Amino acid sequence: FSSSVGIKTVVDKIGMVDATGFKTLYDEQLKNQAADAGRPYVPYDYTKWQGNTDWQKQIFQNAVLNYNNISIAGATEKNRFYMGLGYITEDGLIKHENLQKLTLNINDEFRVNKALKFGFNFNAYRSKLPQERSVGSAVVAAPIADPFNTQFGLYTSLPDFQRAQVGNPLVDVELRKNTQVNYEYRAVGNISAELDFLKHLNFKATLFADYGFNTGRNYSPLIRVYNPDIVNANPIDTLQRVTSVTQFQNLYTKVQQDYLLTYKNRWDKHSLTLLGGVTSYYSSYEGVNSGRNQGNGINIPNDPRFWYTGIGDASTQIGGGGAYETATLSYLARGIYSYDGKYLFNASFRRDGTSAFPKNGGRYQNFGAVGAAWVLTREDFMSDQSWANELKIKGSYGVLGNQNTGNQYPFFPLLTSANSGVFGNNVVQALAPTYLPDSNLHWETIHAWEGGLELNTLGNKLHFEANYYHKLTKGLLVTIPGIAGTTPGVGNLGEVTNYGIELSASYNNRISKDLTYNISANFTTLHNEVSALSTSGYEIVQDPSRTKQGFPIGYFYGYKAIGVYQTMTEISKSPISTVGTVKPGDLKYADINGDGSITAADRTVIGNPTPDFTYGASFNVSYKGFDVNMDVMGVYGNEIFRNWDRGTFAQFNFPDHRTERWNGVGTSNWEPILSNARSNNYLISSYYIEDGSFFRVRNAQIGYNFDPAILSRIHLKALRVYVNAQNLKTYKNSTGYTPEFGGSATSFGIDNGSYPLPAIYTFGFNLNF
Repeated sequence: FSSSVGIKTVVDKIGMVDATGFKTLYDEQLKNQAADAGRPYVPYDYTKWQGNTDWQKQIFQNAVLNYNNISIAGATEKNRFYMGLGYITEDGLIKHENLQKLTLNINDEFRVNKALKFGFNFNAYRSKLPQERSVGSAVVAAPIADPFNTQFGLYTSLPDFQRAQVGNPLVDVELRKNTQVNYEYRAVGNISAELDFLKHLNFKATLFADYGFNTGRNYSPLIRVYNPDIVNANPIDTLQRVTSVTQFQNLYTKVQQDYLLTYKNRWDKHSLTLLGGVTSYYSSYEGVNSGRNQGNGINIPNDPRFWYTGIGDASTQIGGGGAYETATLSYLARGIYSYDGKYLFNASFRRDGTSAFPKNGGRYQNFGAVGAAWVLTREDFMSDQSWANELKIKGSYGVLGNQNTGNQYPFFPLLTSANSGVFGNNVVQALAPTYLPDSNLHWETIHAWEGGLELNTLGNKLHFEANYYHKLTKGLLVTIPGIAGTTPGVGNLGEVTNYGIELSASYNNRISKDLTYNISANFTTLHNEVSALSTSGYEIVQDPSRTKQGFPIGYFYGYKAIGVYQTMTEISKSPISTVGTVKPGDLKYADINGDGSITAADRTVIGNPTPDFTYGASFNVSYKGFDVNMDVMGVYGNEIFRNWDRGTFAQFNFPDHRTERWNGVGTSNWEPILSNARSNNYLISSYYIEDGSFFRVRNAQIGYNFDPAILSRIHLKALRVYVNAQNLKTYKNSTGYTPEFGGSATSFGIDNGSYPLPAIYTFGFNLNF
């Protein structure tokens, strides 16, 4: 039996100004905007807005987690069995987020005789999923609003300058809490039969199955808030006037079959393994959804028993759905040969087919790899040396395939509404494809080679490995966004090169019977470059990201900010801006092409979201029953585009760094003036670029294993207790919650206000009896 209890917490909140800071900066902004517009300055009336609210503090919580697992295992000469049951409950960082999960694991292996055995593996879980919330509104909401009005017993709306676009974060967190009932079911298993025959042959057949079923219901309740700006006896705004429900169900099925024949033999100094087989994979999905509003003015009750689309106004019901099937079929072979343990060779071949591509196109393609290694320390000329316990030189070359276009039917795009056509007296709605597929669509291929060495020395205490790798991806499968009304496309449109070095080392030492330790480290460099992309000069545009030949994938493209204009005299002596009117206090951009003016042609590379290198290290020490472990990791050389504070459609709260804004000659040469009317300052530029490098203490643990001799007195076999900390601290230079973000293949490293990465502190124990 094992159990652990822990707490998750937000370590690094985004720095935003408080109410005093907001009033100072907002008043200054209004003065600047009035001056820009040539009208009198009218101060904002804060009479009804005297709050000082930290909205992040309002929505976050110290989240509790609890993991439990009980298992039983047994074995005989013919049978080995394991079964485990688990229960997990875990709160999210935002209030009322909660996950509950039940797990089941069963493994069984039965040997009929010396030649024949059967295997069975089954893993399943049932999860009640959390109702996830966004942190975005808590970051940008004005701090001058109070969260709650006690007189009317309602949450408060936000001030008029952001009310339409940004809501009170607690309305979503508290008034819409527990209005989703989402369950996820998953069952994954396999059965296998394995037969040894004719001394050197083995045949194994395996059937894998993965079944997933998801179901969910969502309820939209009536929402009312207190609005201080309404000057009557009932200052209440109704944000949600109609109740509604939505439902969905979806089903995932994945099936794989493997049939493998293996030959193994050893004679004299020779060792040979040959493998051949066939493998198939099938995947399908079916999903439906529906929704309905209340009917005849009667609200749908806020009770999960009634959150079905059989209730409400039938005339408002909507529905949708989707389905797909995909399949692959592969023939494979592999050979491994060793001579005297010092000359090692391997080769593999596979022919893969996919339903993603047409029969008469690139459906089937051949792939393969070869590798070799030479163990120098087994040679006679190395017999007299003592510094190397083992020294191996190795190299390999291979071609791999990828058929994932992000769409199961790339040749059959969905149709959407397009321009209408007039035929006689009838207006006919036209349909157009969502993208245009390349008629020659085929497998993406990765041509990779690497070479390196492995070294064991100091009595096998020190292991060192160094590799150089080079990967060229040809026929890159990408979706090209549409530009200026054009239709997106899907095709094999480019080549990408990645290369670098990989270094790793570990040192193990036993100082005494009771004291041992291990230190390991790794270091990897990465150079990424688009070698080719469609035609020369073509680029994939996904602001602020660009993908173009000769540059890294998804590099940031914009204007290079070189300071802030201080005076009109400086502006008159600077290149003329054609991308926006500039005044003192505005960002100053570099004239990249030197033509004497700032134009769109002056946009350039302002950042790269791909790091120069990554690294990590771990340290483990044990003394008698105690052990201490620590893992750290880091990333260096990448940039982040800060996008969460770039909006101009609403008035947001101010990040801390805006307190250093320009408000007179010499006050700042980086933070521009406060004014939403200065469009020049909201262009994509290096002003929004941040350093993405970071160093993280990823894991730290202290544990104690009790003496088995003592435990045997109380009929226990083993007992371990430990305390653990994950993501203990991240040292970073970016302003967001975390320097790590997702994205697409051609647009990533953009901080849109991501969910925080929590620090997790856990106490647990493992008990065997």
